[in-house]
Amino acid sequence: MDTYMRQSGENPDLNLNVVSHILRQAADRPGLAALSHSQGNLTYSDLAERIKRIAQGLKQAGMNQDKVAILSTNRVEFVEVFLGSIYAGCVPVPLDPKWSSREVHAVLHQCKPGIIFTEASLADRLNILKSESIVLTFSADHAGTGSYDSWLARLTPETDMEPANELLFIGFTSGTTGLPKGFMRSHASWISSLRATEEAFRLTRMEHITAPGPFVHSLSLFALMQSLYSGATFHIVPQFEAGEVLRLCERVPDMILFVVPTMIEAMLRLARSGSTNIQALISSGGRWTEASKEACKKVFCGTRLYEYYGSSEASYISYMDVYDDIRPGSVGRAFPGVEVSIRDEQFREVPIGVVGQLYIRSPMMFLGYYQRPEETAAVFRDGWLELGDYASLDEDGYLHLAGRSKNRMITGGLNVFPEEVEAVLQQLPDIQEVMVLGVPDDYWGEKITALVKWSGDGRLGLEEIKSYCRRYLAAYKAPRQIITVDEFTYTSSGKISRHVMKQMVKG
Repeated sequence: MDTYMRQSGENPDLNLNVVSHILRQAADRPGLAALSHSQGNLTYSDLAERIKRIAQGLKQAGMNQDKVAILSTNRVEFVEVFLGSIYAGCVPVPLDPKWSSREVHAVLHQCKPGIIFTEASLADRLNILKSESIVLTFSADHAGTGSYDSWLARLTPETDMEPANELLFIGFTSGTTGLPKGFMRSHASWISSLRATEEAFRLTRMEHITAPGPFVHSLSLFALMQSLYSGATFHIVPQFEAGEVLRLCERVPDMILFVVPTMIEAMLRLARSGSTNIQALISSGGRWTEASKEACKKVFCGTRLYEYYGSSEASYISYMDVYDDIRPGSVGRAFPGVEVSIRDEQFREVPIGVVGQLYIRSPMMFLGYYQRPEETAAVFRDGWLELGDYASLDEDGYLHLAGRSKNRMITGGLNVFPEEVEAVLQQLPDIQEVMVLGVPDDYWGEKITALVKWSGDGRLGLEEIKSYCRRYLAAYKAPRQIITVDEFTYTSSGKISRHVMKQMVKG
């Protein structure tokens, strides 16, 4: 029996440039606020003018489908440069401000951008590259750099630009396990994704959107583009702070939030029931626990709650309405236009309910890894994209993730996925946060170990933890060791940094 899901969806206009569509929004609704930030609003008309000015500046600088690096926190200038580069036919490369100088240099050496836009506070990381690239700072002039504002003021809007570049942008992973790896996204893939949002989440009033995570990450960058593509107002949050986000949602009714589960938990601790008028809360980027979902139903009553599973390479994969799709442990069903297939090590489809490697096929997939043809070839097979996850499908077409292949532990010769154990442990009220890993062991191969941040003064013993886990898991999957931690280290996208925590445990 085939164990894949097929959905029909609209085929996007492959020749459509994302920014061209945003400029059409500017023509239709010039006075509407495109971006809202702490200093005021930027209308669609003003944004369009700045996009065209930047395109003209890049043209004058001789940039022709070249890379444009952006090392910046969340701010209006990031958006302007990102879109202006695309309109000029160049390829923006967002860099994470939380990267080390080594990681920044590695990416810049690989991409060799002709121009770098940054903040003065971050410009020192570019010292060895200033002779190789033009560097413009968004704030006051910095030694060896030029002023973005002065550069922009000298330009006139480009009116006859006809951008032609299949490549939309190059994003990079956070680099927690090594140097960052670039993934290439096309206009067509993101247009397909943008069109899927309204259909899947039934967002009939897409007027105000915010995503308080860093723009350098796919979730927030996509939400930003979704807002501008849909003709809504995007509210820029410089950095996530739960109280500020809640106050924003109190001031602006009908807000649509794109967040990760750790942000939801922080907001739940501060929110008063019924204090905000949020239209929809859309979660991705990690497992959203059932307990947290139930709490959201009570605190954010009247808010549509959605969870989706996706990746930088695949974009949307599956989704679920928290109210309608009551299927604990599932990440929902496929998005329109997405095919899902579960296969064994020989690339043969497995029966319903059997765990195998997850493959997807859709018009939303990425083009490949930048300058890594062998790694690109390794994840594509007969048109299918391998996600690096193990999963199964049930008889109703719901997708259940077992865990990441790179996180898989082998204890006593048996496979265990930490995500499966974590999902069980997270249901215990005594546990605030948990991470499971395999610690090298002479007898077991890997000893299942749980790092636990307790929610209060109470501490559960190892035997209590084992007894609880055995209600839901095979005995060999239960932790054999508990380590208490005061705090976890997180990646810049808000997830627990497994690599850092493993290094701490293993010394």
